[in-house]
Amino acid sequence: MPSLMENFKAAASKIKDSGILSEEQFDVAYSTGYPSIDYLNGTKIHVESPDRNFSYESCGLVDGSTNTIIGRSGSGKSTLTMQIVGNIARPYIEQGLDCNIYIDDLEGSLPESRKLFLLGLTQEQTKAHLDIRNVGITAENFYQRIQIIHDQKLAHKKDLLYDTGLYNMSGERIFKLVPTLYVLDSYAMLLPKDLAEDDELGGPMSASSIAKTNTGLFKKISQLCKEANIILTTVNHIMDDIQMGFIPKAAQISGLKQGERLPGGRAAIYLANNMFRVDDSTTLKEKDGFGIDGSIVSFSIVKSRTNISKRQIPLIFNKTEGGFDNILSLFQLLKSEGEISGAGQGLFFSELPGEKFSQRNFKERLEESEELQDVFFKKAYDVLKTYLSDTKMQESNKDGSTNRKLQDRFKRFATQNIDE
Repeated sequence: MPSLMENFKAAASKIKDSGILSEEQFDVAYSTGYPSIDYLNGTKIHVESPDRNFSYESCGLVDGSTNTIIGRSGSGKSTLTMQIVGNIARPYIEQGLDCNIYIDDLEGSLPESRKLFLLGLTQEQTKAHLDIRNVGITAENFYQRIQIIHDQKLAHKKDLLYDTGLYNMSGERIFKLVPTLYVLDSYAMLLPKDLAEDDELGGPMSASSIAKTNTGLFKKISQLCKEANIILTTVNHIMDDIQMGFIPKAAQISGLKQGERLPGGRAAIYLANNMFRVDDSTTLKEKDGFGIDGSIVSFSIVKSRTNISKRQIPLIFNKTEGGFDNILSLFQLLKSEGEISGAGQGLFFSELPGEKFSQRNFKERLEESEELQDVFFKKAYDVLKTYLSDTKMQESNKDGSTNRKLQDRFKRFATQNIDE
């Protein structure tokens, strides 16, 4: 006799709904190009099957995820978003795969030339794989664009599937649709069509209408993104919350401070797979330290579905060169972790005491010395791998585990008055 599961699948296969038989997709992470961000949001995957038994590190942004980067004005939200999106897309574009970037720039926080510089695409790649719009953007047509991308990718699924080279926990090879990157900058500026065209926008009803529309929007978008591997990143502003009365309001979400709020409704908060916060905590001057104008930015996880939240790392925002600096960010991380010894011009790693450097000339010395590169990269990896979460499920002794005894005991308690 067929099992209930077999009967279910046979019956479901006769229904004209492509999603009714879809099985859970195993997540694949895409590197942001910043190892510190990747590992902060990473997890360890354990593969166990009759012919495979190994582990690998899954680090970065998960396929088809919705991500939000929040921060105060000038903290580098848009800059970091463009660099991350470019870092994810470029390897696939360079392989000749149909990976594309869509940017809805409501705010105009970065000129187009700067966007292209941060994305790191050639002129030819830009023409073939990048779509930017900055006018006529509404909540409704934002959703329609996501829907079109979703439908087109599923209609051409055979052409867009690629071998990730990874395995799920059961030892099966993982195939995915080529990732699509979509940026909404910023969520705070996204309006329904009727309000976007209203010359007298304002008042509590408008705010309520925006939140209601955006909530419905993101509920629909989340599944479209996952099914078609559209990695959506929205930028949002941390704003001051208006306090009424003498008792301070509680923070809107964990990760915000008292007196802070995020505009546009709560949907992007609760439906996001990841929410990251950037705070420019320390100003850098060209005459001091690293020899650049910029800031030390604190990057923290407010919410993550692949790792624990409330961790933070330093990133170096190099305004002299116009972006976040990967090498200096890792340098600052190791320094904050106490992995760099010495002071001033005599900084060094304990594994390589004869190789001295300063903050200002570290990148130059790193470029010249392969030995220093080996120590630096290994040191950074040893620190970052401690940030990983571990998904391994420990097998329990079903007959003798404390947990099983607990269940059995409470079952006896609950049924002790039933007559046999």
